[in-house]
Amino acid sequence: MKFIHAADLHLGSPFKGLTDLPLQIKQQVLQAITQSFTALIDTAVKQKVDFVILAGDQFDDVQRNLQAQVLLQQQLIRLADAQIPVFMVYGNHDYLTADQAMINLPDNVRVFGPKVTTKTLQTKSGVTVAVSGFSYDQNHITTDRLAEYPQRQSQVDYQIGILHGQIGQPGDNYAPFTLQELMSKGYDYWALGHIHQRSILAQKPYIIYPGNIQGRHRNETEAKGFYLVNYDGQQTRPQFQASAPVIWQNVTLSVADLTDIDKLMAAIQAAITVPENTLVELTLTQVQTLPPKLLEKITSGELLATLQTLDHQQHFNYVYRLKTEAQPLQVYQSIDAQYWQAAAKEVFQADAIQKHLGKLQQVEAIRELYQQKDFPQWIQQQTLTLLEQNEGELQ
Repeated sequence: MKFIHAADLHLGSPFKGLTDLPLQIKQQVLQAITQSFTALIDTAVKQKVDFVILAGDQFDDVQRNLQAQVLLQQQLIRLADAQIPVFMVYGNHDYLTADQAMINLPDNVRVFGPKVTTKTLQTKSGVTVAVSGFSYDQNHITTDRLAEYPQRQSQVDYQIGILHGQIGQPGDNYAPFTLQELMSKGYDYWALGHIHQRSILAQKPYIIYPGNIQGRHRNETEAKGFYLVNYDGQQTRPQFQASAPVIWQNVTLSVADLTDIDKLMAAIQAAITVPENTLVELTLTQVQTLPPKLLEKITSGELLATLQTLDHQQHFNYVYRLKTEAQPLQVYQSIDAQYWQAAAKEVFQADAIQKHLGKLQQVEAIRELYQQKDFPQWIQQQTLTLLEQNEGELQ
């Protein structure tokens, strides 16, 4: 038996904040979710899977963009033509409401309502599968719904639970649950949704977040896709399938000891590890060590502009943002002890302090403090303390 587990398609997601991309790259990014979902359906048809699970948030918004609805309908019709059933729940982004304008889905799609129900299927190879789950009917579900899921049915060969939710306690916003609760049901597989970070929470049974099928911003890095799951009658073997055509990458690069622009450019190209179709946020650290003229190329925006004009005809590693960070300089630690002590003898003296205090001596609290016998030593200690506390800001 084979099936696909996917979640968080977010069809119709707007990809906010990328308006300055070159037109060619922007078009690829805007089509990325569609291409990833199409690749998922391609795999289902090619692998002749027994069914597909969509574990919530098929749409990015409860209003369900019409173009996104048509896309979902067309791709699910492809599965219907291949005689592949679909088990689908709605999540917190695309929850069910009474007044939604919804396009009809083909008959191969089995949609779960707001109550936990169980649907059964017999595969072509004769495996009996039970699938339990529910759809959101509001944005937040703060109750633990696991008590409504039935225990594993003895008369079936394989049982799956679909849950769009998060590990947590009652009162949390998204159908909170615990791993212990999931395991106690005796199911063979838990198909989770909602968390966009791919994660296998347990292996006996498999409890899996597949993540979303396409990263939509800088916090959704790494390859994105879905799981192709094989069951041989004894063991379950999930295999991640990357389908996202665009990958986000956050790169941090130390530029210490780089002395010219050629070395800097070479270091940047080596740091961007994903081979193609990558949107990169690049952070350069220890920039204070660069020669002034090289640093100016960065701070003026010239380096970023140059990186963005490289050839992107076929594939791209596009640096959409460039940041710099200056690392702490241990200034006070680099001062030779004997020079510090010599300076201290000259500066931290009553006469010198009185001279520099000037009109501040008219403030009663300062005057009283200054008149104390150990005031010079106190000033010296406070100076050292401030240096230690602010070392990260010293340039």
